[in-house]
Amino acid sequence: MVIDDPSKFHLLTEDMKSDMLKAAAATVNVQAALTRKNAIEKLHQDFTLRNTFTEKSIGFDRAPAEATSFSEIESHVGARDRASYLERQETGGTHRASNGGQLSIPTTAARSGSSRNPVQKSMYRSKINKKIIKYNPYYKGTGKSALVSAAEAAYTQNKYLKYNKNIYRVTSFTKSSGHVKFNLEMIYFRGVTQTQTQATHWLTESMAKPAADAQSIFNSQMKKLERK
Repeated sequence: MVIDDPSKFHLLTEDMKSDMLKAAAATVNVQAALTRKNAIEKLHQDFTLRNTFTEKSIGFDRAPAEATSFSEIESHVGARDRASYLERQETGGTHRASNGGQLSIPTTAARSGSSRNPVQKSMYRSKINKKIIKYNPYYKGTGKSALVSAAEAAYTQNKYLKYNKNIYRVTSFTKSSGHVKFNLEMIYFRGVTQTQTQATHWLTESMAKPAADAQSIFNSQMKKLERK
């Protein structure tokens, strides 16, 4: 009766009102918990999670157990502010560098050889920014000779080389009979100013079944109260 016409809620006994409110609060909390569980499973299926940060950033806020009206009953589920990047994964969109310049995209070399690994702490941009050599300030030449000098300085000083916008590690440097040879390993690719993210709807899809099961969850919660 009340489900079909909520205005008749006042006709119920006080005990029945209390039970329905408790069951409704429990229902949305169960829905939120199930949505969180589904979301974490989907993230593991569809994304490369390099640590537990993203998983631990998915949470939900519970509805109050002692609500006095149905309008007070609501629960929220999703990513916490610290994982705001998941909003773009849900809806899709453009990712741009915060300073409006080139994006710094770490390569597998910065991730210990595998795209599934997190960036090594020693290679965070914040860690290497002061160790990047654009050119050798003690060398007055230009062109290829300036590059060679900068590469030698990066190699001997255990620093990084910025060349054609990208960031490299100089893995070897040799001089022999007037010839110079050195090898570069790209650490950060900086060839684009933005990337496009396709919508995955990881949260929308995760809440679909808990939403569809609302009535059966509510019925189950009411039965639990009847047994008390």
